[in-house]
Amino acid sequence: MAHSFFSGKQRGFTLIELMVALALGLILVAAATQLFIGGLLSSHLQKANAEIQDSGIFGLEYIARDIRLLNYGNVINPILTDITPWGGVVLTGSTATNNDSVNFVPNVGTNTYVADALLSRGAGDSVSTVSNHWKGLSNIQNSSDAAVQSDQLTIQFIAPTSMTNCEGVNVLAGDLIVERYFLRLDSNGGSQQDYALACDANTPSAAAATAQPTTITGLGDAGQIVLPRIDHFHVLFGAKNAAGNFAYYTIPQYRAAAQAARDATPSVMAPRILSIQISVLARSTNNAQNRAIDPAQSFLMLDQTVHASDNTTRFLRRVYNVTIALRNAMGESL
Repeated sequence: MAHSFFSGKQRGFTLIELMVALALGLILVAAATQLFIGGLLSSHLQKANAEIQDSGIFGLEYIARDIRLLNYGNVINPILTDITPWGGVVLTGSTATNNDSVNFVPNVGTNTYVADALLSRGAGDSVSTVSNHWKGLSNIQNSSDAAVQSDQLTIQFIAPTSMTNCEGVNVLAGDLIVERYFLRLDSNGGSQQDYALACDANTPSAAAATAQPTTITGLGDAGQIVLPRIDHFHVLFGAKNAAGNFAYYTIPQYRAAAQAARDATPSVMAPRILSIQISVLARSTNNAQNRAIDPAQSFLMLDQTVHASDNTTRFLRRVYNVTIALRNAMGESL
């Protein structure tokens, strides 16, 4: 007689139970995946925020430190306009017919005069074809989707003490420092068209200066990157006209207002530059890929409303502004 080796009934999972278990498992996996992806995107966003803050906050303060020295040592002609000899904001340079009523007097290298593209420039001015001179580079557009040129700010001052210029080179007290802030292509950007805010400075004298130099060298090269991944650089001058009215001007607007004041009948003093506002649009290193970032977002940069030329990738961008009051700007000697 055959006997069963199993003393009782055995049961497995039914098909319905397996399907329920599988569904629950998939739900848990999906939830865990969603949490992981969300955490990763949040991490990218936090990293982008940190990068931009480092660049915008600390970088701008580094630039503002030197701009606060603008006009230092110019106590003979403290009223700052576009033709103040040795004036801290460099808007005009000596020419074949004029080397007195200009900001910038020295020759540059073997050139008899300074190139216009090395002076303070703004949107609408003629750009240069010379490498590393002002080209108005930017990665932004206005509300009409037209490209907007970045500005260039050129300043000069006498070193109050032994210090370093914006390129990190040691300068002796009493030497003339000329610095030019502008956007140029950053070769570290790889395949991306990354622009950086660079500073180009003249080569310091080897010995202590006893008088203003007649010639400077080193101005007009690629300079040193101060702020990486900057999509736009904008400058305004705060100035007061002869009637006592205060207004902010772009660089070309200020030159036009100053010339109009001199051409008036009777002529009046050109608006006196009292302060400088600078604004940068900083961008993160990598695409954060976070839907919380609107790639078509508009940004207010002083008197401009702009948006990024690239509206497909989700880079984090942020505007940083600073206003700097100029020493001796009211006309008093300090």
